[in-house]
Amino acid sequence: MTERHEAIVKSMAMIHRSEHIFKDSRLAETGLCVGQLRYLFTLYKEDGLAQEAFVKRFSVDKANVTRHIKRLMELGFVRREQDQKDKRIQRIFLTEKGLAQKTLIEGLTEQWNDCLTAGFSEQERSEFFRLVVQMAENATCAAKKEESV
Repeated sequence: MTERHEAIVKSMAMIHRSEHIFKDSRLAETGLCVGQLRYLFTLYKEDGLAQEAFVKRFSVDKANVTRHIKRLMELGFVRREQDQKDKRIQRIFLTEKGLAQKTLIEGLTEQWNDCLTAGFSEQERSEFFRLVVQMAENATCAAKKEESV
């Protein structure tokens, strides 16, 4: 492993772990954990999404999605309903309790973004976010090529 690669991997892991510590401590009273936030964020944009859609959007297996949805249901943040037209489809909807967390979750995410980019100029922040998105797209593209081999 080259020094540069090692520094990148270590830095990304540190950011990931630090985000969990930062957010989990602030979410403790809600019962939520960081891994569940993307489900809620997705539902804030598109409530009633089919459970299977999370598998595709997040590139995770069905068991992972089922586990997170089940926990969100136990906490009372979402509910599952059978699709009226296609009984094989399970749709996930926010509950009032889930909707009530939107401001907290968005604020927490903004706080974390501010922590990550503290000391950056506005131009550097924009460039940072652009580069992170590009890196994710590159990584996803490379992984898909490997899966198809």
